[in-house]
Amino acid sequence: MSFASRFKPAPAIRPFLNLGCLFDIPTGSYRTGKNGESILNGGMAPITGIGGRGNTYKSTIAHFMSLRTLDRYTCSEAVVYDTEESLDIQRLYHLARWMPYVGGVDLQEEGRLMLTAKTVMSGNKWFDEFRDFMKERKKDPKAHKKLTPFIDKNGENIPAFTPVIGEVDSFSQMDIEALDKLYDAHEVGESGLNVEALKSAAAKSQMMMQLPGVTGMGGGYVTLTAHVGDEHQLDPYAPPAKKLSFLKGKVKFKRVPENFTFLTNNCWYCLSASVMLNQTNKTPEFPRDKDDDLKGDTDLMRITLQNLRAKSGPTGLPMEIIASQRDGVHVGLTEFWYLKENKEKGSVGYGIGGHDRSYYLELVPDVSLQRTTVRGKIDEDPRLQRALEITSEMCQMENLWHHLPDDLVCSPKELYEDLKAKGYDWEVLLDTRGYWMFEDDITDSTKPFLSTMDLLKCRKGEYHPWWYDEISKGKVDGIKKS
Repeated sequence: MSFASRFKPAPAIRPFLNLGCLFDIPTGSYRTGKNGESILNGGMAPITGIGGRGNTYKSTIAHFMSLRTLDRYTCSEAVVYDTEESLDIQRLYHLARWMPYVGGVDLQEEGRLMLTAKTVMSGNKWFDEFRDFMKERKKDPKAHKKLTPFIDKNGENIPAFTPVIGEVDSFSQMDIEALDKLYDAHEVGESGLNVEALKSAAAKSQMMMQLPGVTGMGGGYVTLTAHVGDEHQLDPYAPPAKKLSFLKGKVKFKRVPENFTFLTNNCWYCLSASVMLNQTNKTPEFPRDKDDDLKGDTDLMRITLQNLRAKSGPTGLPMEIIASQRDGVHVGLTEFWYLKENKEKGSVGYGIGGHDRSYYLELVPDVSLQRTTVRGKIDEDPRLQRALEITSEMCQMENLWHHLPDDLVCSPKELYEDLKAKGYDWEVLLDTRGYWMFEDDITDSTKPFLSTMDLLKCRKGEYHPWWYDEISKGKVDGIKKS
């Protein structure tokens, strides 16, 4: 008997769910698919933590991740557990309104989204139900698994559980039934309540310890938000304990256990949120349209995020997410702002041509943009959205990845011109999706898959999309699979 025969191998891959909006490249890596395509395994990990002080939009980020998954993965389901009694289903529907496949859909009626709260379920009851559901799925994996585009060493598609999203907003405010009994038995201020914090911390620590196994056994993805505040030392001379390299010593996560910071696959910290106003006229920096000109309007926000704990990518590097207080995360503006902030001297931004008053994205040079029109044009032009996604991923790869061959790296302008010279039609290249899907969910009308890495390899002559010739001849609108 060999040494290896004594053990059972781990799954060939742990699928991350592509979110876009700058989240995928820093947390993922490319895998080769059956047709030679490059598939990015990055984005939403099985356990995600999002911390921040009040009004830093940690809930907005968490809701975006859940809804984006429902939009992109048609077989996914989600349950949102509201522990602060501040959320209703219509708010989630409004945040989903701008997404192409779930906008305007009654997800609760379809059985894909459930909103519950601590007034109807205690925290331990919610966790027990989620864990038991994962156990039920594990007992009958064939009924809950589909084929991913990732392949094993034999070239066969790897099956994986369809995603079930569990969002807890917030983990800091999650209570357990034992605490309710304490509150019933004692008045505020009585010594009997002194153990409240200990019981809460112990219960949440036990939950965190189980989460890696719970999510792994049945295709679960759990997102937990947590409050952040200052830690007060009783001994003024005691140095603050530093638990994470990029978290200031006096800052701590409130009412969550210490293992919140090391059992999460990614632990995002919302450092700050600031209003985006034009410095000249004090109207929104990027108005929705010509009528969106209210001076001092605080709707558009710039949220600075930092990944404090990343098990599959770099930690500590800040990035900025653009969100509307009313409408939630704006993916296209986030990617556009990232390009503007990564400009070389004398340029408007990475992959952006023109000048500061009138410019264009180098992958869609025919679309003229201005500060006052870019937001509206992003909202109405899917090809512009796709070009922003590709360009921002190219910029991230250049900034964060230092293992790419020099001849693979190029500017967006070079990519555009070189592929055009090879005979590629950019309208066809932009009418694609950059995120992976389960093979079973792909239909004849699904947009074909084309990753940013695929485009770089096409330029170099190392890859040609297997579907391209058929679609470019106008035979079909989409393509199912090979």
